[in-house]
Amino acid sequence: MNSDKSCRRTAILEAAAELFGREGFEGTSMKAVANAAGEKKTLVQYHFRYKQQLWEETVAHVWKQRDEALSTVMTIASDDFSALETMEDLCRYILKFTFANPTWVKIMFQEASTPGPRLDWMVEKFFINDFAEGKGVVELAQSRGVLPDLDPMHLLYTLSGALIYLVNVAPIIEKVTGLGVADDESIDQYVATLLQVLSGGYRMRGGDL
Repeated sequence: MNSDKSCRRTAILEAAAELFGREGFEGTSMKAVANAAGEKKTLVQYHFRYKQQLWEETVAHVWKQRDEALSTVMTIASDDFSALETMEDLCRYILKFTFANPTWVKIMFQEASTPGPRLDWMVEKFFINDFAEGKGVVELAQSRGVLPDLDPMHLLYTLSGALIYLVNVAPIIEKVTGLGVADDESIDQYVATLLQVLSGGYRMRGGDL
């Protein structure tokens, strides 16, 4: 019985994540979540009394999934940041995961587009730590000569922005060019280009950026 309750609760969170990512907080109702999960509204309200509680637990659920997926590759990268290929592997993994699981990015941009208490909650719960960990990875890559000696936060903005941008505009790129961007070959080429611009471009200008 407890296992069934847990599975149904998880199904509600997954349905809510999809809706919050696509429709935003204001555009998502408890009834819509119930319908998407194939459950009655009363069951959703049994697990989550208010929509705010549902939203918070949904975001926490999505971030937990993301962190669990990335933790292994982040550990490997930290242990073996000896070459540009290591950074490429990390960027490729992040891109592939995000293409397959874009909900965390969609929710992030939904809230960033309308700053308020929910975004403040996300900053406190997730983004402060996310930025600190990302900065640490960049600084480690810099210490191994993989990334240039520039402000690590600016490098983090550039890297993360470029990776997330590709996921967000992939449908546009595919319609304009007729080419896929989420396949392994395209991701490999995109990551290689991005890191060559950061490392090679910096060296070409003699480090004077």
